[in-house]
Amino acid sequence: MTEPPAKASHRAVAAEFVIRRADGTVIPLGIGAYWHRNPLRRAWWRIWGKPRFNRRARAANRAARAARTEEE
Repeated sequence: MTEPPAKASHRAVAAEFVIRRADGTVIPLGIGAYWHRNPLRRAWWRIWGKPRFNRRARAANRAARAARTEEE
């Protein structure tokens, strides 16, 4: 008799990003990647969550570039 296929128990996966600088400052950027079993939640992430993360990441990059040019 064959075994039934294993049922995936994962409903959601998220990756959270944090910038840790050499001087000890920590900048949380939030969740940068998200997947959910429910297609409506995935659509919510594409419409609302991902643009917010992209704005925070761009702002952190601009601040890092500005700090680097001030040092030089």
